Amino acid sequence: MKKIFIALTVVFAALFLTGCEKMLEIQKKGVISMEDFYQTDEDAESALVNAYYQGGRWLSNTMGTAAGWNECPLLNPFEYASDDMFSAGENKADGVEGNQINAFWYNDASSVITGSYQAYYMIITAANQVICNFEENADTPVKKRCVAEARVLRAYIHLILASGWYNPPIADHLIDADERPANAKDQNEILDFIIKDCDAALPDLTEKSGLGDKDGAVKVTKGFANAIKGKAMLFKGDYAGAKAALKAVIDSKKYDLVPSDKMSTLYHYSGRGNDESIFEFNLVYDASVDGYYQRAQPNFKMLWGWRASRVKLPDGVGTELPSDSPWGWCNPSKKFVDTILENDGYDSARRKAWIKSYDEVLYEMPYNDDFEKDEEGKIKFDNDGNAVPRSGWGLADKKKDNYRGVTDPAGLYGHVGYFMWKRLYRQEDKTASGEIQWNLVIMRYAEVLLMYAEACAQTNDPAGLEALNKVQRRAQAKHISSALTLDEVKKEKYLECWLEGSRFPDLVRWGDAEKELKNNGTYLPNFKDAMFSLGEAEHRGYIDDSDAGWCKVSHPEMGFKKEKHSYFPIPFDEKKVNPNIHDWNAQ
Repeated sequence: MKKIFIALTVVFAALFLTGCEKMLEIQKKGVISMEDFYQTDEDAESALVNAYYQGGRWLSNTMGTAAGWNECPLLNPFEYASDDMFSAGENKADGVEGNQINAFWYNDASSVITGSYQAYYMIITAANQVICNFEENADTPVKKRCVAEARVLRAYIHLILASGWYNPPIADHLIDADERPANAKDQNEILDFIIKDCDAALPDLTEKSGLGDKDGAVKVTKGFANAIKGKAMLFKGDYAGAKAALKAVIDSKKYDLVPSDKMSTLYHYSGRGNDESIFEFNLVYDASVDGYYQRAQPNFKMLWGWRASRVKLPDGVGTELPSDSPWGWCNPSKKFVDTILENDGYDSARRKAWIKSYDEVLYEMPYNDDFEKDEEGKIKFDNDGNAVPRSGWGLADKKKDNYRGVTDPAGLYGHVGYFMWKRLYRQEDKTASGEIQWNLVIMRYAEVLLMYAEACAQTNDPAGLEALNKVQRRAQAKHISSALTLDEVKKEKYLECWLEGSRFPDLVRWGDAEKELKNNGTYLPNFKDAMFSLGEAEHRGYIDDSDAGWCKVSHPEMGFKKEKHSYFPIPFDEKKVNPNIHDWNAQ
């Protein structure tokens, strides 16, 4: 199978996109009877197309769920709950639900949590359509492979659920409308289910052909199955099992880290299907196929862009920033900025690929003022089509140029002078019609290396040091670990997997959440430019923390509490219709 999941057929749009029923109450039957449809290899491939489609679509946004359409279930609930970022926006009245989670004053009616939870079960339902209808009559290699790939997708989504919720229901079959599934017995029951699904799938999965196999990065393979199995074992505390599963990925020699100078391409169009990708949902724009907008993270570029209403974005020839007007809901936290600068150094490849300083934005990115203009004010180009740099225009001039920088005197809210770059929507990620065209990256080889290093650290096995060092060397970090310890792995995981949804679950399973998240929401400063806020002649960025503690004043009940916030609550909407389900701390 080669990229068969790019498009959704009209048949499956009618069959599976059934509206806003509760995700655990979706009917088994659609417009085509199971007797007529679930028969051939082609039917199995088509059902798998839908499972991939639903995976990319529902992990991208919550459009069609209780959360509306702003949120990205793959990342938002977990990133809001982490110390990776400030949940910001225009001001304290903007992005309220993200702030509620970030400062831990949310409840079970949160639309972010509800919409994400519902989206996960929609994906599981699509995977179960393949598994439950073909497993018993998987009499060909194609059917067996399709069932195997669907199993790993199902396992992966259950792992997301187990990362955010304690003992949510296991959906191992197609749920009838009158069923009311109960919680899993405990977390280990879910993790064992994930491991079992991966083991059952492995014999029938294909592998990447080797480095350079882009097609192998955009479908479920043995490598992804072993990575998910290893991660589940890590969560379970089976470190020996995790080591074995993750080492199988490493020993396959089919994955490698991209070079240091290519780190900025990770999560972007130019980095699609690279050697580091264990698995990503493939996204190819086709104007003739309905539903592209819904599966293309439509508001990701707005939520996680730079706040255009308060900063003059680089707009010169060659700028990497599109002309959209993003909302700035994701800014690097002071804690993350301080940690990466101390550990990696300002000039490291990872720092440059993950975050940009205010000086870099002001003086190294192109603005219209940096180029010669003709009589009509249009930029001049030479005979080779290159924009002509402004004669005599240098750093001293840029420092006095008021056509760049944080132009709003109120400054950028929830900001400390460093701009998120790792996941920032860029020109290369934009189709000619303005749609997003990046892939939805699920797991990178760097995470596999760090999980392996952790499993080794947990078992006093020095073999994991090279895996840890490999990630550090690629980052060009100042600090290279000389010994393998869990603390060394923890810090490296924080830096390398920043904004990948792993930090909050990691802190919980390590028992570090209470210590590391205790200050979430207590410090939300404004970053200002003295040229616009104080009338100075040159740009000077500074942090104004005069109102940085407003959230604690307004919400004294805020703050991470281990007994309440280690896992998200089961959404109120689900508990309302299902008396058999309850929150993890209400047993």
